[in-house]
Amino acid sequence: MHQQLTNLADKELISRARKQDREAEGVLMDRYSHLLVAITLPYLDKAPKPDPNIVFPTLLQRLSASLKTQTIYKANEWILHIQKGYFTNPDKNIPFYPSRDGRDLLHIENKVEKAGTNIIDRQDLAVRLEQALQRMNADDRDLITQFYIDNKSFADLTAAMGITREKLRNQLKAAKGKLAKLYMNQGYV
Repeated sequence: MHQQLTNLADKELISRARKQDREAEGVLMDRYSHLLVAITLPYLDKAPKPDPNIVFPTLLQRLSASLKTQTIYKANEWILHIQKGYFTNPDKNIPFYPSRDGRDLLHIENKVEKAGTNIIDRQDLAVRLEQALQRMNADDRDLITQFYIDNKSFADLTAAMGITREKLRNQLKAAKGKLAKLYMNQGYV
């Protein structure tokens, strides 16, 4: 049976594990155990040093519990999400694995982070952001341009626009959300 399970795709293993198939869960964990170790080891070198005898069993328990309760699209992203959640706040229970939109936003954040060290990625990101920015309405585009590119402060913008700080904050948040959606949807246009 174990040999048959190793030939199954992640999606099928996840489906079986949700139905309390411990062997399918074991095959999935075995398939990604190297990834879990590789992404966790750098955290074990930081001060204060966590005890690996506590970290790894706790991570495996969290992975097992979330496997049964959360919708998982990509196993490697899910493992990374659980691991980061553990090291961000070890006392908190299982962090919720984000929806597709949430994952897309995380993917964009990772691209931006990667673009900081890679000139080709930075150029690609700049071109795609510029394209998305051009598709926004004029008010949202101006707000984002003034705040992020022209580096105008909240005080300058609230005075120029004649609105409250809270309203400006909400408009900026909405504009950023629209820009992110336009950026993500570029691949589908």
